Amino acid sequence: MGMFDELKLERPLPDGTKPDGVQTKSLSCTLSCYTLSAAGRLLGEDGSDTGYHGVMRFHCAGSDGRLRVYEAKFTDGQLQHLVPLAQALYDEDGLRLQAAAADPQPPA
Repeated sequence: MGMFDELKLERPLPDGTKPDGVQTKSLSCTLSCYTLSAAGRLLGEDGSDTGYHGVMRFHCAGSDGRLRVYEAKFTDGQLQHLVPLAQALYDEDGLRLQAAAADPQPPA
């Protein structure tokens, strides 16, 4: 299973899931506990603002027991977007995913 960090959420998830426990491997993976504040800031265990800059993925179980995965992007410490994995804009390394190429039009 490996090491991970825990994430406490003070803001709702976009699909209304209210998880009991949230885990991520996108941070230090030292069993630390972080908080995503209602204001969209990532706080360390001592409550200090981490100023996190990058993309993180985290997962939790929904009330139906199914695994849910989310993507959160931070710029200069401020949350820019929080979406379910199906709507992810970045890969696991934080690199922008290419938009799907438009279907070419058949010749007339």
